[in-house]
Amino acid sequence: MSSFVSAAATVIKAVANGAPNGGAINIPGLQVGDMLIQAIPYGFPPGQAFEQVVSVADELQQIPRLDWSTVEFTFYLLRGV
Repeated sequence: MSSFVSAAATVIKAVANGAPNGGAINIPGLQVGDMLIQAIPYGFPPGQAFEQVVSVADELQQIPRLDWSTVEFTFYLLRGV
């Protein structure tokens, strides 16, 4: 038996500079469970350079320990999925 459930999702656009050595990027308003779908520039797939699902409210975790503090990223996330 199969089923289909339709639910509204919210698209979130956030702009922030990367972290200086990996770790937390402060983005007020993010909620635990928001899902990253795209990071521009560079088009990193979710989970490669940034966590795929927000694990700490108001933060997105940068995975590589690189200095991206001078790079302005535009992040697209989904909420409610």
